[in-house]
Amino acid sequence: MSLSKATLFIKGNPINCECTHVSSLKWLRENQDKFGDLNETYCIDIKEMSISNFFQEASFVQFELRCQTKEWLIASSIMLFLVITVVLVPVVIKRYRVHVDYIILRLRSRWRGVMRTMYSQSFQFDAFVSYAEEDYQLACNTFYQVLRNRGLKISLPDKDFIPGLSKVEQMLQCIDDSRKVVFIVTEKFLENGWSSYNVQMVVTHAFHNKRERSIIVIIKDDIPIERMPRDLKFVWWSIINIRWPHCEENMEFFWDEITAALLPNT
Repeated sequence: MSLSKATLFIKGNPINCECTHVSSLKWLRENQDKFGDLNETYCIDIKEMSISNFFQEASFVQFELRCQTKEWLIASSIMLFLVITVVLVPVVIKRYRVHVDYIILRLRSRWRGVMRTMYSQSFQFDAFVSYAEEDYQLACNTFYQVLRNRGLKISLPDKDFIPGLSKVEQMLQCIDDSRKVVFIVTEKFLENGWSSYNVQMVVTHAFHNKRERSIIVIIKDDIPIERMPRDLKFVWWSIINIRWPHCEENMEFFWDEITAALLPNT
């Protein structure tokens, strides 16, 4: 007897009729003439219907459609997840760029062992001053010179930053070495994108190290508080803000106020 004409009996075998076995079920349906007891063989998950009835046109077409729907739903869900991920990840990174950069910097600095974990009461500088590049003369020739003549040690990007190294890393290191952080806020400062990033990084660093009360804001050009960078307004309750006077006769009091704010225990 030829094996090609042999009849197989599979009654009692566990036949799985779920969508995961649709290919095997299609083969079994196409070759059901080779089996002699499909009317007595049942799916393990459909006890009330024999395999021969399950393979009827109406039943099997409905089964295939149900499986296609599940496959489409799974594929659609995966595609939707990928699309959302591709769209949202850049948005989140852009929105929280400073926080991401800060975490990376801290991990890198900690790996190199150069970032402080504890803060003492002794600092190399009384203040680190942040300003727009266009305000170089104001910051370096006026602000810095007056405070230095009053015995204060001031750290400036143009004075203490080393060319070729990361500005952000050097800025955080100078902040760590300074008792206070001073922002000279002018119209140019508000227009300068780097200063905005600077503000966000300083505020993030200050909050992380519980030093938000070390921020001092010098406001020039009659700029209203409403126009302050959002990150500065967020901590406005904890910072010291001083207005740059219009009249020359008020300048001495202005310098006295800044000096007092920069001295220890203020």
